[in-house]
Amino acid sequence: MTNQEKYDLLAEGGQNLSSGMAVIPTHDVNFEPALIEKALISNKHFKLKAFSPIQDFGLGEKAFNAQIEYDENTYSINLYLDLVTNLNLHEYRFGNNVEQELIELATQQKYFVGVSMSFSDDILKSFHLQLKVLNAIVPDASLCVDFMSLKLLSPQWLAMTAKSMIPPSPDYLYTIHAVYNDEPDGTRHYWLHTHGLHRCGSVELEMVDITQYPEEMNTMLNMAAKRLLNGSIAEQERFMIGYDGMGIDLCWLRWEKALKDFADDVIGGFNDRKDDNDIHAEPVGVLYAVQEGNMSSPEIYGATLAENPIYYISNEETYRMSCLAKERFAFYTELFKTHAPKEEKKSFLSKIFGSGKPKESESSWRFLVKLGLHVDNDKSGSEKEHLWYDVLSIEGDKITGRLLNQPYWISGLNEGDIKIYPLELLTDWLIYGPESTYTSDTIYELGYK
Repeated sequence: MTNQEKYDLLAEGGQNLSSGMAVIPTHDVNFEPALIEKALISNKHFKLKAFSPIQDFGLGEKAFNAQIEYDENTYSINLYLDLVTNLNLHEYRFGNNVEQELIELATQQKYFVGVSMSFSDDILKSFHLQLKVLNAIVPDASLCVDFMSLKLLSPQWLAMTAKSMIPPSPDYLYTIHAVYNDEPDGTRHYWLHTHGLHRCGSVELEMVDITQYPEEMNTMLNMAAKRLLNGSIAEQERFMIGYDGMGIDLCWLRWEKALKDFADDVIGGFNDRKDDNDIHAEPVGVLYAVQEGNMSSPEIYGATLAENPIYYISNEETYRMSCLAKERFAFYTELFKTHAPKEEKKSFLSKIFGSGKPKESESSWRFLVKLGLHVDNDKSGSEKEHLWYDVLSIEGDKITGRLLNQPYWISGLNEGDIKIYPLELLTDWLIYGPESTYTSDTIYELGYK
């Protein structure tokens, strides 16, 4: 199939790659049909409708097909056993925090279990099912491998995510690679590109020959990828990812056309895609900024993006984040009660002369929550501004917090205000610990399951 045909199919919503992932156990796998079928049947999150061996699958030593019903959709999922030595784990990057001893344990195993499936229109839910299947087959994994985003994932994260009723962040669907070279004049040229969007029925996205604001460009590419996950965007169709006083508008152009404006030897240029089998020669959209109908380098947004703009997050993603934050808020509360600075009663003299430096235990933990508050003149009843608060106390389903930033669209609220809010307004939370930062997604690092 030519790239032109692939672009056409993507535009019609009829083409996406199968999503391939793998899980490596902590010991030799008994990959017998009856045991695999039993593991799938006993899982309470989905229903196994059919299970059968596959002949001449082309991957691994054994292979099976499972017809699984999940949330009113039926998925055809292929399972197979293959050698760990075929994985080339050194070529992958880390998608989250994976303990070194688990990586070493994974490399000592002989086999891994692969799971391959096509996603439905609900991409994130399909991905969540794939994680549930991986965990059902190998519940005591040493490592999870995502072939599509080229990432290694924590087995603790896999187990916690598979157990949850809430899908993981869309960030796990893809990754952004940054490749660069340094010119003799000291200029560094970046090529930023995604891996993983093809399985979601989208072109991959990239930026070519970036020389300014690489961090801001990485964030812009990340937000653009999320926007494409929410619905297809045609080539050269303008779309907005945020607001910096004006709209941050972008569009994409297929690489075969876009690279005609660049030298062949520029990083990410034609010379880097000579091999038709190269993944970067697949359907890829090069991002452009759009201003007054003109297309130009996204770098023109760099200066304003450095000034903390507002990026748009879909209502669906806001709701998912809120559900996950609430589902795991008990962990947050437990840590808060254990580590939050305790308010001490002070004598009259200590109030005058101060109580000296804070204790180390009091200054090493910090607890934040994000709350969704209705804006002024909310005509629809659903327009909210999401604001971060320092948490001062938690009593039942009430949170007392100090506002950390000045609202844009709520006139009666100011930075530094202390208010009490119901837990139902929670949309996200964050914990700064003495050794790391923890979110509802990474709380597994502290041993929570």
